Amino acid sequence: MNRSLLLVVCDFLLLSILALARFDVPEGATIAQDDQKVVSKAVIERISDGESYDDVVAELEATNETLLENLSSDKDALVLQKEELEAQILQRQKELEAKEEEIANRDEVIAGNEAAIAQAQKDAAELSRQREEIAKKREELLQSNAASKRELELLAKNLEDAKKKQEELSALKEKKEKEAQSMRVELAATLEKAKAEEKAAEEAKALLMDEKKRSEALVASTAKIDQKIDNLNQGLEGVGKDLRVVGEGLAGVGDRITTVTKEVSSVKEDMTKVGQEVSGVKATVAEVSEEVSGVGSKVESIKKEVEETAAVQKKNFEKLNERQKQSLNEIFTKYEQNKVELSLEFNHKGGFLGAEKIEKFTMDSIILADGSFAYTLVHAKDSPFRLQPRPRTLISVKGQITGKKLKSPIQIREIAFMDDPRIIIIPLYLDPQKLVETTDLEIFSAPKNPYLFSEAVIVDSKEGRFGQTNFVRDEKDARYIKVEHSNFAFLTGKFDPAKSDLVFSKKGELLGIMVNNNYAFHVKNLGNRLHTGSRTVLGNAFEPAKTNTLLSSLGKKLFGLQNKFR
Repeated sequence: MNRSLLLVVCDFLLLSILALARFDVPEGATIAQDDQKVVSKAVIERISDGESYDDVVAELEATNETLLENLSSDKDALVLQKEELEAQILQRQKELEAKEEEIANRDEVIAGNEAAIAQAQKDAAELSRQREEIAKKREELLQSNAASKRELELLAKNLEDAKKKQEELSALKEKKEKEAQSMRVELAATLEKAKAEEKAAEEAKALLMDEKKRSEALVASTAKIDQKIDNLNQGLEGVGKDLRVVGEGLAGVGDRITTVTKEVSSVKEDMTKVGQEVSGVKATVAEVSEEVSGVGSKVESIKKEVEETAAVQKKNFEKLNERQKQSLNEIFTKYEQNKVELSLEFNHKGGFLGAEKIEKFTMDSIILADGSFAYTLVHAKDSPFRLQPRPRTLISVKGQITGKKLKSPIQIREIAFMDDPRIIIIPLYLDPQKLVETTDLEIFSAPKNPYLFSEAVIVDSKEGRFGQTNFVRDEKDARYIKVEHSNFAFLTGKFDPAKSDLVFSKKGELLGIMVNNNYAFHVKNLGNRLHTGSRTVLGNAFEPAKTNTLLSSLGKKLFGLQNKFR
């Protein structure tokens, strides 16, 4: 408690006690009147002890006077003290009122301060919470800052490389501009040359038709030559018979020689006849030998002519294959006009706290055929059956294939996974020949000779972009083909292959599907490359538990592939 306030309270209590004190004369007390003197019993008793009354009275009077003097002085002092106390009380009251007013003001201030303190406590709690969040975010920012720093260093390095590449490209651009300036002069000559080549191509086509007719005529002449050879063989058989007759004649000559000793004249005549017959036989044999040698020369000439014709046909076949190559625009136009849309609607546990969520996946694809088997191939990326970053927990899946040229949707009954689990094959269970006859849709196929050309056409089915690049088969694993990849496509503007892009050969056949930026799944021997036990039925017969287990095992199998194929 404040000291000044304590003094005020004590003064107030003291004045209250003095105000309440009573100095009344008690009842039964004897009061002296006029000059009467009142003597107490003690004094009377003292008188009885032998003391003089006058002495006692004198003593009492003296005592009384002393007391009166003392009382008078004390009264004056008390009056002065009372006045001082009253003044102090008034002063104290004023001070007390001021203090009470100050206390009231302070109470208001305290009440306001208490509200401010409560708000400050709430603000402090909020600040503490924000401080904790800031600390967490700071840690996350530090981690992301480290990653960003690494990415920034990598980006700086890539930027430096890109700058060097840009300088090289600038120099190359200047060089190309100079070359373009000189090539503009040659452009007219090139156009004339192209027209001449087109004319030569037409002439080559006509030549090919002539060669075809010549081949047919050659086959016919070969058949006639075979017939002549058969006739010559029959002639040779006749010559053999003549030789046998000559032998028999010679035997007859021997018989005649034995009779020479009997008839000389007849022997001479017979010898002349025999000589004539022998000379005739020799002439016949000479003619046969000449005819046989002629047959041999004819056979040699025919063989040489056949070899020359085969060489010409080989060259014509190469020219024909060259003409079968389709341009980049032709292949993309064929894809664009005959593409279909694959849509899969699926229900999975992917919402907040594992709640069920319904989504729809769509992508463009093409219909392929292998004999009477129609199917389509897609990459599992972003589909219900994705394996990265983690498989979905599926509940139901159904799907269909639609297209501008299809009269009605094709319902998808089931799917299966290939030996690369990122590639899904979808059998369509329809006759491709009947589909071609009833619609204008053109069906694609896998190439029988995939390595006939070294160029390939890449089509991005999502963005509708396309480009041309080179490819080679992988040196160790024939299930994949390596596609040439441009590291600075974002600077040069070139088309750069990416995951799920379609790879076509120069004849418009589907070579493969890109599994990353460098390698594509080779569409080859698909019947032997199905993953065992991966058939998955869609629609009402869909089995969630079996499918989710299968996806989990396929995700683990994906890590078994070589790093370059992932």
